[in-house]
Amino acid sequence: MDRLIQFLLSENTGKKVGALIGLVVGLSIVLFGFLSTLLIAICMFVGGIIGKSMDDNYSGVDGFKQMFRKKSE
Repeated sequence: MDRLIQFLLSENTGKKVGALIGLVVGLSIVLFGFLSTLLIAICMFVGGIIGKSMDDNYSGVDGFKQMFRKKSE
């Protein structure tokens, strides 16, 4: 079992991860429909952004305020 896991993680990991993502997306479209799958993907994307900002101790509110702050020249 350890050799199988080592083999799966050792070579061409990008291809394997891409194939797995394709499988999951394809099954989701078949099982739930395109729009439901799209909604799930959007929610995952937003959740990933929120999680990254939490990991980086970055407040989205501060970023929003910074966008509208006057820039001193």
